[in-house]
Amino acid sequence: MKIKVFSDELTIGMYISELDHPWVESSFLFQGFEIHDDDELNQVKSSCDYVYVDNEKSQPEAKLKLSTLTTSHLNVETKQKPKLTDTTSLKTAEFDKDNFTQSLIKARTSRDKTRRYVDEMLSHARTGEIINTSTAKLLVAELANNIVENLDASMWLTHLKQRDEYTAIHSLNVCVLSLTFGRALGLPLEELNEIGLGALLHDIGKMRVPLKVLNKPGKLTKDEFEIMKSHPGMGYEIVRNDKNLSPKVLTIIRSHHERLNGKGYPDNLPEESISYYTKMVSITDVYDAITSDRVYHDGMTPHDALKSLYEWMPDNYDSELIQAFIRTIGIYPVGSVVELHSGHVGIVVKLNEQHRLKPVVMLVINREGEFYSVRKLINLASSVWDRKKNKPGIKRITDPKEYNIDIKKIIDQESLR
Repeated sequence: MKIKVFSDELTIGMYISELDHPWVESSFLFQGFEIHDDDELNQVKSSCDYVYVDNEKSQPEAKLKLSTLTTSHLNVETKQKPKLTDTTSLKTAEFDKDNFTQSLIKARTSRDKTRRYVDEMLSHARTGEIINTSTAKLLVAELANNIVENLDASMWLTHLKQRDEYTAIHSLNVCVLSLTFGRALGLPLEELNEIGLGALLHDIGKMRVPLKVLNKPGKLTKDEFEIMKSHPGMGYEIVRNDKNLSPKVLTIIRSHHERLNGKGYPDNLPEESISYYTKMVSITDVYDAITSDRVYHDGMTPHDALKSLYEWMPDNYDSELIQAFIRTIGIYPVGSVVELHSGHVGIVVKLNEQHRLKPVVMLVINREGEFYSVRKLINLASSVWDRKKNKPGIKRITDPKEYNIDIKKIIDQESLR
């Protein structure tokens, strides 16, 4: 049963089935979700006057609260929210930028080392030379350890993308994203290294695809698409006899384009024949692809990419893994450009696990619309805001192009010191 409920009557455990405005205009990724914590509860309260709650899907303790509501609570008229001007100084909640910068530099050093290897690996694959996968294993292990120590810095560096260097950067990013995803799922280090190695090598077969097909700026013809579809199989053939690679790694390389509906390639595998690791890498592969600028399209924002993955999920991706990946990346993914209620614009650089709606933001533009010459980090989850009337928060996620923000340039400036 769905019940129309005032926002101030909501509690943790209730299942929201409908909002008082279209889902696409909201910041919520899921169309239908349970309120898990105070952050989500406050987000609903701040953005909706009323919602529809599904009593059957709500937690037992929340159902008891629903049962006490009277008819007057359920007949809701839209209330006009007061408009608050956030005049609080952001200086009082600055985040330790020195420590973050050191983490960023360390993560950049590891990433650049791996990037040089990827360039060499792809070059050898193109010319038919032997690929040094033992070095790949060592670099993936280093990346895995670095992600444990410098997770947010590593994730921000996945935004170091260039349109004309897609394959190399994509391979590296899918490795980092897969390691991050696996860590969030609680995989042991040995298994993280396996999935990371498969992710790093997953597109090696593209080096056997003609450049005129690989880099074609327009839509591929049917014959060209068939050629492109051959790359997982060719990648598998390149490394199938390599003793450094386990069957799990080889399966990722061959099957990362298989889909749950059996319409993937190269083998049209049914859902039950697609390995768990492969299902994970297929998600990180697509996420990085659709957030990247390519020769034939501009990339989506991280937020829009997560929404797209959720929409494509039923026929293509494991639902539990998609939802776990969205939780891993966050409502405001690292690298997202956000506008604050105060008028400032910044980039999300660190997630707060206990306060998912209140990340650490690097301020890029002040409330007068001017770029900062020296950027500072603000922790939106800082307890200092508990004593303030007008707490700063994220008003919306925006496209960096709207404010002429060059994320790659900013990352270079912050990490190359």
